[in-house]
Amino acid sequence: FNGCYALVSIPQFSTASVTDMSSFLSGCRSLTTVPLLNTALVTNMSNMFSGCFSLTSVPLFNTALVLNMLFMFGNCYVLRTIPPLNTPVVNNTSSMFSGCSSITSVPLFNTALVTNMSNMFSSCYSLLTIPLFNTALVTNMSSMFASCSALVSIPLINTAKVNNMSSM
Repeated sequence: FNGCYALVSIPQFSTASVTDMSSFLSGCRSLTTVPLLNTALVTNMSNMFSGCFSLTSVPLFNTALVLNMLFMFGNCYVLRTIPPLNTPVVNNTSSMFSGCSSITSVPLFNTALVTNMSNMFSSCYSLLTIPLFNTALVTNMSSMFASCSALVSIPLINTAKVNNMSSM
């Protein structure tokens, strides 16, 4: 459904055997909701909802096997809430929420294996706070909070392995 600009909804269909949902609904500008989909085997959710400008919420997905969440919700301008995420193996959250200008907070999720958090919250203009993420393995935090003009506080972040903090 990548680039289906006028698509307003998708049916609930079987996705039980799907392992890659990268760019699945990317660019679906008119999509407002998403049905619950079986994502138990999915390992790649990069760009899954990127550019879904009208998306207001997403259901609770099984993300237990997901490794890559690069730009997953990027530019979902009216998305207000993110459900809890079970992410024991995710290693890339770069630009995951970039451009989500309506979210005020994100849930705590497991980031113990993440190495790249660059641009993770960039241009999240309404973001007020973030939870205490495990950043022990993160090496790139460049532009992580760029243009987060409403951010009032962040917890103490472990930056021991970070080698890129440009525009953080």
